[in-house]
Amino acid sequence: MIKLRFASAAICGFGLALFACHSSQPPITYNALVGTYVYRSHDPENRSTDHEWDRLTLSPDGKYDLMEGGPTKAKSDKTGRWYFRDGDPAEVDLDHAGFPVRAERREIRLLIDDDVGIWYAKLK
Repeated sequence: MIKLRFASAAICGFGLALFACHSSQPPITYNALVGTYVYRSHDPENRSTDHEWDRLTLSPDGKYDLMEGGPTKAKSDKTGRWYFRDGDPAEVDLDHAGFPVRAERREIRLLIDDDVGIWYAKLK
């Protein structure tokens, strides 16, 4: 009987720990998204890319500035309006593109291509 109680307690404890690890993070807010983001990639090679100068700035007044380019790509600058769509997933929409939002390890990410592993990371 004692072994059964111990096993039940262990299973319950494991279930609670698993639930706590998978609990959703606090919802992303408009104000939390405001700031400057830089291009990030899971590419393990540390080499020059077309994205070294990529910067996305989301202003509190709803305007954005997107600078793109690198040593092998001409520099361009786009400006316009950005919008936050709360939901699952939450999304930031620029005039020309939408980016799902994800909070990862205390970092806000705007996903460019989750399959390839590229995103904009908010600077602290």
